[in-house]
Amino acid sequence: MESGFIDNRAEQIPFAGILADLLQENLAQHPEKREVFLKMQGEVVIDLVDIEARVTLVFTGGALRIEAGASEHPALRVQTTSDRVMDLNALRIIGELPWYFDEAGRKVVAHLLTGRLKIRGMFAHPALLTRLTIIMSVM
Repeated sequence: MESGFIDNRAEQIPFAGILADLLQENLAQHPEKREVFLKMQGEVVIDLVDIEARVTLVFTGGALRIEAGASEHPALRVQTTSDRVMDLNALRIIGELPWYFDEAGRKVVAHLLTGRLKIRGMFAHPALLTRLTIIMSVM
């Protein structure tokens, strides 16, 4: 996939570079993830509280802009720590849905239930959350 589809405008935040590289690689290696990416619309804030890093992912149907800081009204706001956000990458996708019934899935559910992972907007924007999980998953 061409690098023009992901515009990292938050290069001063190391996490933004890691995220851009991960997504670039996933989209290049998995055509099915590219199809999902093309359908994505909306803003997602990822707030890593332990390292005080916040980025906004702005999806516009086939393009992604990563901006420093948090948008005021994102569709989704993911708040967790840097090590726990990577747990989301370990989720397997089965039948185009995240699989919560193996060790990696149960770990994410446990983080949600204990408040170590907060996802605001998950019930209002389930399609965006599912698509985000699909493109970020390395499984």
